[in-house]
Amino acid sequence: MQYKIKSKGWVIALGLILFAGILFYIVNYTRIFKNSPNIIIILTDDMDMKLLPYVPKTNTLIGEQGATFTNYFITTPICCPSRSSMLRGQYSHNTDILENSPGFPRFFKRNEEAETLAVWLNREGYQTALIGKYLNGYPVNAGRNYVPPGWTEWRSFIYQKEQSNLYYDYIMNENGPLVQYGSTPEDYSTDVIREKSINFINDRETDRSPFFLLISVFGPHGPTTPAPADENLFEGLEYPQSPSFHEADLSDKPKVIRDLASNGDDFDIGDANNLFKKRAQTLQSIDRLVEEVVQTLEENGQLDNTYIIFASDNGFHMGEHSVPSGKGTPYEEDIRVPFMIRGPGIEPNTEITQMTANIDLAPTIAELTDSKTADFVDGRSFASLLGLNNNPPATWRKGLLIEIGYGDDTSFNNAQNISFASPEIELPSLEYPDSAYDDYFAQSEGGSYRGIRTENFVYVEYDSGELEFYDLTKDPYQLENTAATLDPAFQARLHETLELLKSCEEEVCRSLENELNFEIK
Repeated sequence: MQYKIKSKGWVIALGLILFAGILFYIVNYTRIFKNSPNIIIILTDDMDMKLLPYVPKTNTLIGEQGATFTNYFITTPICCPSRSSMLRGQYSHNTDILENSPGFPRFFKRNEEAETLAVWLNREGYQTALIGKYLNGYPVNAGRNYVPPGWTEWRSFIYQKEQSNLYYDYIMNENGPLVQYGSTPEDYSTDVIREKSINFINDRETDRSPFFLLISVFGPHGPTTPAPADENLFEGLEYPQSPSFHEADLSDKPKVIRDLASNGDDFDIGDANNLFKKRAQTLQSIDRLVEEVVQTLEENGQLDNTYIIFASDNGFHMGEHSVPSGKGTPYEEDIRVPFMIRGPGIEPNTEITQMTANIDLAPTIAELTDSKTADFVDGRSFASLLGLNNNPPATWRKGLLIEIGYGDDTSFNNAQNISFASPEIELPSLEYPDSAYDDYFAQSEGGSYRGIRTENFVYVEYDSGELEFYDLTKDPYQLENTAATLDPAFQARLHETLELLKSCEEEVCRSLENELNFEIK
């Protein structure tokens, strides 16, 4: 009898130990999950600031519930360089992706995918997904079934010869296998991306893993095709013209601008109104995507532990300075873009006015997730600006480098010197549906440029030797280029600083940015 009592006590003790272990595991696992916030980036393509009023759900659900950035910049204002900088936290002169072409093949050749935001988060146990557009030219040279490192879920467009757009009739690499989509309303790419994104979020609710989701839609990029349900919206909508629209006197502008204005497509106010209407229509499916993402997170109990970011990869001009629609200029329409973020610890209706940029996104997310970045990062975390840590910066940047193109024939030829070995995807596919003007500056003689954008002015040096300077406090629409009347000593100081910036790396970049507090002379 005594033996049986002891045996029963031993069983009870063992049960208590097991129960305590299970309880410890549940509590500890929940704590780990709770302290590892989810990250969602919703990235539009070619969205400019004038389109912000046409995403009302996004403004309400992200902007009003979090922070809106009024001075968020793209340091190289075209697709592939911008996205490369976003993923690695580097200026384009350090990624060496300064044009859309060769784009991905160069990123791949340089093995830059070995260290990206996705890789850093995946090392910390995050489930990571990219759904939508990746880099221009993907997957040339890597093979059609190639999935970059760091991504546990991959649903990306691949580029094809003679492809006209990425709204219909596209192919996606879906974790390796290729899936063809057609031209029915159900194939509309924004809606397909939305469905895949919601599925990914729901799967994470089941396995309770922290996740990073990059939702990369094609809209409102040209050919700017709205969803069928939105084709009749905004009839009579007019493009909000600024004083620089169809600027008559371009004699003060550099040759590359004058040539584009005189030799490019004729683009009048009727064209601007029609394109602006289509761009606003195309954003409606994206606005619904944002709404459904937020609703799904709320239903799954994940909303309070998720940072949601809404941004664009670059801006877009439409007739400003008499230049046809496109991107790539150092002007405000192209370099300053929408950016909003909501999430734990961010006060609703916050406005951030400090200068931030796409090079800051990776280090910011790394800090929010307690992940380690690579040493090569040029940008800085803006978590402190959101009140998310107890270490406010002693100083913040006063300016940024703006750059595009390789700058001389030798470096351009080196960049293009890539063996396009993939037999299924030919080099002409790199001309996929981007505008003919997207690489215009980089590939026009003397059109590559480097510049400084500070809080109150922009200074640009073109490869042709021409200069631009605009005092943005007096001339916010950049109508009068006053570079020729600058004080020689002031201009020399600008040039010397730009020479340092255009080859800077890591902490040197950040230190130089902090010192860009020039008094205009």
